[in-house]
Amino acid sequence: MGCLVVKVKMPTSATGMRRTADSDFPLVSPRLTQRGAIARGFSLIELLVAVLIIVLLTGVVSLNVGRGGADLGLEGEVRHLSGLLAFASAEAGLSAADHGLFIGLNSEGDEPRYQGIWMRRFDQGWAAPRGSAEVFAALDLAEGYELRLSLEGQPDLEFIFYEPELKPAPQIVTWAGGEMTPGYLEWLDVRTGDLLYRLEWDLLGRMRLLPRGVADDEN
Repeated sequence: MGCLVVKVKMPTSATGMRRTADSDFPLVSPRLTQRGAIARGFSLIELLVAVLIIVLLTGVVSLNVGRGGADLGLEGEVRHLSGLLAFASAEAGLSAADHGLFIGLNSEGDEPRYQGIWMRRFDQGWAAPRGSAEVFAALDLAEGYELRLSLEGQPDLEFIFYEPELKPAPQIVTWAGGEMTPGYLEWLDVRTGDLLYRLEWDLLGRMRLLPRGVADDEN
């Protein structure tokens, strides 16, 4: 009597590998197993960009929509500056070169306005950073507000007009060793003189954003 032979065709996965009769998992090619996933480290630019993006996105998500449009605009400026200072501090440490922000007056326009100029210390003195030009672009600050800057151990600083040929040194410096001169920058109402916002930083460059100079848990 002849034997009946039944051939069973096993299902084929999307990757072209056959499944076993007693397992639903696809067979893994030994070649793929040996190669594995290639892990690579982050480049310096990727790390710096990641720091900036995280800080800026945190600021955007944390905006309090109950304070009105003007307050939101001011809070956005304060958070943006805080993120840039954190980026400058990271850049100073990774490049082993001091970075800083000069805040001065801009004579262009009908009335003086505040502007921020980013700088890096070179052997010849302070000058514009050579890298990250988009991040370290000049800033227009506190339009419609008054600024007040104070640094630990120094009298209140007066803002002067920025004259590049004089090569002024920045007031706010992020040192290559990771430190900053403790201080704060305040935004004041030009009509009433009321304090609207304060940005503080300590020796280690840790930032605090204080609406009306008061921490949120103290309101």
